[in-house]
Amino acid sequence: MKVDEKSDVYSFGVVLLELIIGRKPVGEFGDGVDIVGWVNKTRLELSQPSDAAVVLAVVDPRLSGYPLISVIYMFNIAMMCVKEMGPARPTMREVVHMLSEPPHSATHTHNLINL
Repeated sequence: MKVDEKSDVYSFGVVLLELIIGRKPVGEFGDGVDIVGWVNKTRLELSQPSDAAVVLAVVDPRLSGYPLISVIYMFNIAMMCVKEMGPARPTMREVVHMLSEPPHSATHTHNLINL
């Protein structure tokens, strides 16, 4: 594996997933399964795998006071960062822009996660 900017983006995505899920990136999901594989497996196991359903299935309960739309937004950024193919991942500049300029609805909502 070649280490470059896109591998740094992947690593950043893993850190975001750690924060959202509240689990270590490896060792908690079974043999050979990491946090990214576990999220993808969880998505496949859901009968209706919407973004909200996936987030609610994996989110750390300690995030229950945060707006669901904001957590989904962060989750989607994380998942863009951990795409399997490096060229499909955003650049860090794009990630910073997404984090700095969230959609209006992601910052102004009262729909909290209820776990």
